[in-house]
Formats: sequence, structure tokens, C-alpha cells
Amino acid sequence: MPIHPAISASHLKKKRIAMTGQPVQVSATSSPIPPRKALANWVVGAALLAVAATGLALGAVRLFLGENKKETVADAGESPTGNGAMVHLKEEAVTLAGIRAEKLVAQPFRQVVRVPGRLALDETLLAHINPMVEGIIQEVNARLGQEVNPGDVLATLDCREVAQSKLDLVRARLALSHANALHLWTAEVTSNTHELVVALLANKPITEIERMFRNRSLGDLRQQLLTAYSRRLQTKSQYDAVNQPDVLGAVSQSSLLKLRADSEAAEASFFALCEELKFQSAQQLRLSDQKLGDASTAEALSKANLLMLGFSRSEVESLNPLAEGEKVSRYAVRSPIAGTIIEQHAVLRERTGPLVQMFQVANLSRLWLKADVPQRDIVLAQALAGGVVRFDTGDRGAISQEARVLYTGDVVDPNTRTVNLLAGVDNRNRQWKPGMFVEVELVRADPGVLQVPLEAVQRVDTQAFVFVRDSAENFHRIDVTLGREAGGRVEVRDGLKEGIEVVVAGGFILKSELFKEQLAGD
Repeated sequence: MPIHPAISASHLKKKRIAMTGQPVQVSATSSPIPPRKALANWVVGAALLAVAATGLALGAVRLFLGENKKETVADAGESPTGNGAMVHLKEEAVTLAGIRAEKLVAQPFRQVVRVPGRLALDETLLAHINPMVEGIIQEVNARLGQEVNPGDVLATLDCREVAQSKLDLVRARLALSHANALHLWTAEVTSNTHELVVALLANKPITEIERMFRNRSLGDLRQQLLTAYSRRLQTKSQYDAVNQPDVLGAVSQSSLLKLRADSEAAEASFFALCEELKFQSAQQLRLSDQKLGDASTAEALSKANLLMLGFSRSEVESLNPLAEGEKVSRYAVRSPIAGTIIEQHAVLRERTGPLVQMFQVANLSRLWLKADVPQRDIVLAQALAGGVVRFDTGDRGAISQEARVLYTGDVVDPNTRTVNLLAGVDNRNRQWKPGMFVEVELVRADPGVLQVPLEAVQRVDTQAFVFVRDSAENFHRIDVTLGREAGGRVEVRDGLKEGIEVVVAGGFILKSELFKEQLAGD
């Protein structure tokens, strides 16, 4: 606002004296102040008025807080800042400080932690394929990236050990066949011998016995038994002929005794021979049975050797090395599982052996997810045992997928201070690749947990506390024990009960007011 031209000369004189310290002569007819100087004086005046208004506002706030200082100390008693300490603020000061309280209720608590992870081959669906024998690679029947099934031939070797094993099987089969035929013949002879002995002991006529056993196998036993039987019958018949009452006087006593002795000797010899032949035949049957068992074991060992070399049981049973000719030394390297060939090291005419990996086959339809969980989150990881986690590549807009937790780790890595969480990933669409780095989201949701915003928690040293509103102007401190943090909220494990009103905004103002006296003293 411009200065009015009617300002008196005496007023200007006083102002100049105040500014210079020297009297100035001013005539009563001085000219008016120029417009530019008038505008500058107006701006200065407006600024002074604004400063004065701000001072009045700050003074009002200080007045509110100054009045509450005395009331806080008075209400606190012997522990003006400890647990339960009271703070009183005028309602206008509460509004001015932006202090806000909410009723505490149990709410679902969702704890989310993101940790680094990586995708790897499922080692239960992975096969490192080495040949069981040493040999020269004659054929390579598969290529890198090819899908194979169990039993598919990947390569063919020329191996002397395989040829020797097949020929050993031929010899074992021949020995078994011979032992089996011998055992059958021995069993038949033994059975026939026992039946012959029974017939002879029954005193059947010799003609009938010859008819019964004419076409049956008896070996040398037939001649021995029939000779002894005939001798027995002959001596007995001679003795019985002279041992009649009507001819006793016609034969000398010595001849009678000799005939009797011969008959008894023949009888004894016959019975002894029967017992001996029964024992011998049984012994021969046992020996043949043992030889059959040994031959059968030898054949089984030959088959087992081929099975250990990778041949299937059906292949071993159908092997005919004599018909194979020069191919008898061929050995097929087969895939034990269904999957994709992800590594190939087989080269034609190269020597290979059990210590050389020729192929690596993996079933990529299922992968492993390995996550490094920090030591502080071990409890969260253990709570996910048997559950699911989600993972993605961490890129913006990346697709996430679930994985079933298989193992939550029991050992902390001494270098990284992490445990390894293992999960199974369904990868039938092949969108995930082994070796990819991902971010794993560990989520634990509890249905009802007392919790407050992080900004509601105040601390003194290591003690956490919150302010509870008793009325519109009264608050008091409550020490609390905190738990998990997630999403800007923290679990309250002890100190609070459901239903009370906790200060969730402006708590720092109350803390400052509570400790103002102590800070002023320091």
C-alpha cells in the first residue's frame, strides 16, 4: 500500500533521525514518498504480520504442551515414564498432533518372506549312464535331446567279457542237462531196485520176477540180485530134499550139515546183498541229486553274471550264443528310465568302461526347487512342511507357480547361515529349466493374531511399548512383547488384550511428551 502524501514532515524527520542518528532539516513543504519505496515498505509490513501470526500459533501449542507437562508428572507417580505411565493432552492438542487410535482385534496374520532359490534336476528322476563292462563303442544309437524310454538302446559295445560270460552260460547249460539226465536215470534205478528187493523177499518165482523187471532199468544190480536169489533157492532146495524123515538115513550126517550150512550161508548172503544194494542205490541217488544241484547253481551264477552286466531276464533265457556268431561279444547300453538325453559323451570306436559316463538322462517333467532360507526364518520354513510355496523369476509380470514342499532342512550352512528348503515342481509343460534362479515366497497365515502397525510401537533401549487411549485426552503406556513382522504390521504376543484402543498414529508425540521432563533434565 503506498504511503499517503499527507504524512507530516515532523514524522519523516523523526524516522530519519532514528535511522541515521543525526538531525535532518526537513521543510514543511517536502514532496511525497516515491511509489517504489512505498511498495517495499508494504511488503516488509506484511512479512512482519505473518511472523507475528505464526508466533501466536506456536505459542498456543506450547501452551497446551506446557500445561500437560505438569499433569504427566503428577499422574505418573514414582515411575513417570515406566509401564503404565499416564499422558494427558488437551483435545485440541490431540487433534493438532494427528494422534489416532484403533480398537485392537484379532485378525488374520499373513507372514510373507521372499528368499532366493534355484531350479535343479529331480535327482530321483536322473540317470548317469555308464557301461557295466569295458569295450569299444561300435554304434551310437541316440543323440542329445532325444526322448527315450526304459530299455531303449543308446549305444552298442564290442566286449570280450560279455562273450566269455555267454559261453560260460552255454557250458553251464550243458552240464545241467547232463546232471539232470543222470539224476533221472539214478532215481529210476533206485526205485526199480527197491521194488526188486521187495519181490525177492516175497519169494516170488524167478520167472515171474524176470517178467516184471524185463524192460526196467536196474544196471548191474539186476545180475547180482538174481544170482544171489537163485543161489539161495538152490541151496535151500537141496537141504530141504535130504532133510526129510524118509531119506535121513540114506545121507550121512556130515553131508546133511554141509547142505544146511550152504543153505544158511546163501540165505545170509542174499539178505546182506539186498541191504547193501538198497544202501548203494540210495547213496547214488543222493550223489546224483547233489551233482544236479551243483550244475543248477553253476547255471544260475552264469545267468546272474549276465544280469549284472545289464541283460534282462528274458534276454538271458533266450540267449543262444552259438547262433549269434561274431555278434556274441555285442553289449547294448540301455536307458534305465524315461526322459531326455541332456548329456552325451559317446564317440564311435572310443574305448569306454564303468568309470566313463556315456549319457545322462533326466525326466524333466518334474524338477526340484531349492531355496536358501535365512536362519531367522527357519521357524517359518518348518511350518510349511508338506505345504506349498510359490516362486517366480522375479521379473516384472513373471508367471508364478506353486511347488510342494518336500524337505525343510535340518542343517545350517556354516558359510551362508541358511538352511536348504526343497520342493517339487510340476514341469510337464517344460516352461521351467534346471539352473534358473528364482525368488521363492514363503507364506504363513494364522487365522487370529493380535497385531498392530509398526508405527504404533515405540521403544526405549530394548523395551517395546505402545500407548493405549483411555479417553479423548488421556493415554497410558503399556510394555509389550512382540513377535513376527510382516506387511508393515507386527504380532503382539504379550501385554495387550483384545478390545482396547491402541494409538496407531502420533505415538511419537506421546513418547516425546512422556519423556520431555527427563530430556529437559538431561
